[in-house]
Amino acid sequence: MGFQDDWILRQIEIIARYVANLVFHKNNVSYTFESSEMLTETDQLHLILDRFIKEGRIGEAEDLLFENMQMTDKYIELATDFYTRLNALTDDELKAGDFSRDEVYDGYIDVLTKLGVPVEQFIQ
Repeated sequence: MGFQDDWILRQIEIIARYVANLVFHKNNVSYTFESSEMLTETDQLHLILDRFIKEGRIGEAEDLLFENMQMTDKYIELATDFYTRLNALTDDELKAGDFSRDEVYDGYIDVLTKLGVPVEQFIQ
């Protein structure tokens, strides 16, 4: 991993902590299901995104995330969890999914902006 990729990885981690504190008043965010008995649309989307990531279909997963965007805190939680999981992948895993660390950063900033989360200070 080069210096630039390492810097981007840290920036994504900082943004995720910022969102966790700003929106959820927590130190970190990972997606939690609303009910164990009945899956919501967001719960179902989380399962699909998880499967796509595991299959290396990262671009498709991100497209699906944007296509199903909802202006809710639960969706911010889903998006933060998604980009945090992408950020945890190695550069080789991202490359195998035809994705880059820059695309993880850009996608996360884009989705947060569309969801109304103030992230201007993180825009390069």
